[in-house]
Amino acid sequence: MTRLREALDGIAAEAPLVDLADVAMAGHRRRRRATAVLAAVATVAVVGAASTAVALPWQRADRTATPQRVDTVPDLPDGAVGPIAYAFQTRCKHQSNPVRIDCGTVEWRVVTRSGTTYRVPQALVATAKHNNVPVAISRDGRMLVYYSRQAQAHVVRDLVGGTQVTSPVTVKEERFGLASMLALSDDGRYVIFDPREGTKDPGLLIDVRTGKSRPVDGKYEVVSIKGGVAELVRYVKTDLWQMPVTGGGRPVRFNGKFIMFSEIAPDGHTVAAFEFPDHTKRRLTVLDAKTGRTLRKVSIRGLPAGRGSAVRGTALWTSGSEVAIVYHNRDDVRTYAVNVNTGQAHQVARYPVGGNAQRLVLPGLASQ
Repeated sequence: MTRLREALDGIAAEAPLVDLADVAMAGHRRRRRATAVLAAVATVAVVGAASTAVALPWQRADRTATPQRVDTVPDLPDGAVGPIAYAFQTRCKHQSNPVRIDCGTVEWRVVTRSGTTYRVPQALVATAKHNNVPVAISRDGRMLVYYSRQAQAHVVRDLVGGTQVTSPVTVKEERFGLASMLALSDDGRYVIFDPREGTKDPGLLIDVRTGKSRPVDGKYEVVSIKGGVAELVRYVKTDLWQMPVTGGGRPVRFNGKFIMFSEIAPDGHTVAAFEFPDHTKRRLTVLDAKTGRTLRKVSIRGLPAGRGSAVRGTALWTSGSEVAIVYHNRDDVRTYAVNVNTGQAHQVARYPVGGNAQRLVLPGLASQ
């Protein structure tokens, strides 16, 4: 069983519900122009974050403040706790009479594969200007990266080895704009920070061990960092750039417009995406990331029908021939593994709609 299936099955077994309205792109979410899409989603275990603070009607309270503790979820301790299945951000507290929204206790939490949930108070959730601050998880769930306000830098925690490294590269809090993105390499050494997705504001590739850094063209958005190579995509024209973390490489231009890109397949060159603006159709396009050629278009079979149903994105490859996609209908979210040769899909997991998790991060893909 692959790591993805293990994580998804574990989430399905341990976690309650997820609110789809607030889950956006656990991996390579795109809000750029008309190409906005949702991506990898999974169920989130939620422990209610109650709050005693009250905000003015429809006013967002300061999410950067230290929340008052009224729950029993423990803080992430120093040392080893085991690999992470996923991370999530709690929602603001809603009050209906009178109508008020309190975001003062919003925080990042992580859930280990064993099912234990921890608060991560060290991880900044939002800036003073209320711009979201993401976290990211390595493919195997071992590494967690978050931004520390105190250090003014990213911190990488090894939750299996029990160690942590604070990046020598300072990133001012003011650099976080709307829809910033973050990606982490499998070994926890490299971090890509995109301060504002969908703009030309350059990103930053950081080697947290040496302190060396290099700019990343702001026209590109990171999908993942795997095997010492960052997968970057420029939409509309569509280019894919497999950029070594040491720099170099050349973008490859596809003949067409594509969105919702998967990571690079285990064969090192195949990538799956959906053609734009036909992304609402159940048809997956398999592309060669080295030549730009379209290898085939595969109609997906085996997905349920229903009003309001749609494919929302791609996730990790479950094998050399199957890529995971996320499917959303009116009642739930389901993850399917799709055979890229035949188009046949089979369900990996099902997640009911509901709960109070706002943002969700899965291992291996860029988060927002």
